[in-house]
Amino acid sequence: MTNSTNNLPLVRLSSINPFLLELSRRKADTGALLRELGLPVDVPASSELFVSAAAIYEFVEKSAEVAGDPYLGFRIGEALDLGAWEPIALAVAESNTVGGLLNHFVVNALGHSSSTRFFLRTEGDRSTFGFSRAAKPALLPAQNDAFYLGFISRMLLHATRDYWDPSLVLFKVADPEALPRLPGGLRIIQGDDRGIQVSFPTEWLFEKFHKSAFHADVPESEISHPPESLLESVQHALLPHIHEPSLTVDRAAEICGYSRRRLSRQLREKGTTLAREIAKLRAERAGNDLSQSDRRISDIALSVGFKDPTVFSRAFKNWTGQSPQEFRKTHR
Repeated sequence: MTNSTNNLPLVRLSSINPFLLELSRRKADTGALLRELGLPVDVPASSELFVSAAAIYEFVEKSAEVAGDPYLGFRIGEALDLGAWEPIALAVAESNTVGGLLNHFVVNALGHSSSTRFFLRTEGDRSTFGFSRAAKPALLPAQNDAFYLGFISRMLLHATRDYWDPSLVLFKVADPEALPRLPGGLRIIQGDDRGIQVSFPTEWLFEKFHKSAFHADVPESEISHPPESLLESVQHALLPHIHEPSLTVDRAAEICGYSRRRLSRQLREKGTTLAREIAKLRAERAGNDLSQSDRRISDIALSVGFKDPTVFSRAFKNWTGQSPQEFRKTHR
């Protein structure tokens, strides 16, 4: 299990796929937005790659701007195919009651993000379901919260449809203005930027739910979980950005969602530095390309952030003790 207090807040990159799909449907230039944020431009986004939560938050907020839709996050969350998402599909298969469904979801969601922690709390006749963020976001996560409210409200409605009463449900989100006028009388109040929560009657937890409402197919195989160490987290967060010539230590700390001072201190305790980790990632990527492809050295240099092949060659020899040409010859 990932310990978010000793780890960077990361999110599985494929979590943006519903937004990529909707933006493409609306004829928006998803490639330009992904490049602007330094994210891989492949569509659909990889389920094996984890990126910083800060990058995901910014992508979601800017998606609403690109689409010209202030309610984009909610619309996508509400339309999400719940049964196709692994944490929900597994929770449906493993549970018979509403309480079991939510508890299993809390556990299953750990495999998709180290930036949030879902929870289910019971206090007397009221229970609260939601998540808390591991770190305070740099921007107001209005669209992010709206997205979560969309799919959480739908998940809860499906699970409790025989006795659903919106007057007994209360949501808290960072920015209620990111939500349209909701049908069915859902009550929304202002929360903070550290998470979203919904409260409802505790007695609902003991009720059975209709599995057929979710149309869930249990995944045949497990996919990778977020990295569990600080160094792995930093590497995952920086890997999509090593082609950027401007990947300075300050920029790297920003990508990781930490202050430079805090992250540098934590890395020093691990016996390394941000500059060293950036060089290590670039050396590994360049070495793989040199040994496993026929790409031109100038192209490889660009792919790891060097506009000048000569400067790249000097850096590569400093990293490995060999020039790119020598390395390619000896590692074929």
